[in-house]
Amino acid sequence: MKERPPRKNLLLAASIEAEGLKVQVRIRNLSENGAMLDGSALPRPGTTMTLRRTEIEVGARVVWQSEGRCGVAFDASAITVEEWVSGKRSANFNGFSGQARVDAIQEAVRSGAVFAPEPPAPSAAPDLANLGTRLVEEIHHVRALLDSLGERLIDDPHVITEHMASLQNLDRASQILDHLGTILGADDPAAAADAVAMQDLRARLMR
Repeated sequence: MKERPPRKNLLLAASIEAEGLKVQVRIRNLSENGAMLDGSALPRPGTTMTLRRTEIEVGARVVWQSEGRCGVAFDASAITVEEWVSGKRSANFNGFSGQARVDAIQEAVRSGAVFAPEPPAPSAAPDLANLGTRLVEEIHHVRALLDSLGERLIDDPHVITEHMASLQNLDRASQILDHLGTILGADDPAAAADAVAMQDLRARLMR
């Protein structure tokens, strides 16, 4: 049996496109072959989709879905975990990138090939055209951090007893960030703001 690539637990903001919809998600863990995602609206098992994080994107298929989480298997992909974390593709070697690049270098060394060091990657100017998308991703990332903090705090009965009001405010802050990220990433921000379920937030935004 082929050994399953190790998965790394993390928390990364990303988005998926499936069946004509674009949804913000969080990557909970991933390997070079697949990932576990969570989000408010996830596609059904068997759905083909695109998972995207800044400059990184890959086709995938939903394997399972349950309670706000789903597991996806990537199409043929040579994207490393480190590239997913950074959101950028690393340099190529003889046309290979990601793990395929590492394998190609190792094979060249084993065969005794002599090759010149790779030139340093040129320093690129900031891609401000995608700044709005990155802001949305960062908002959802902060929301994910708050959710993670809340999950840890509610495991402590003493914290729940002594700080219930603060925990509720933390949850409200997380919900507000989720709504703001959705509004900023929407094709029609005004319509998205008007559809916000939190009445006090909608009133502040639409005043």
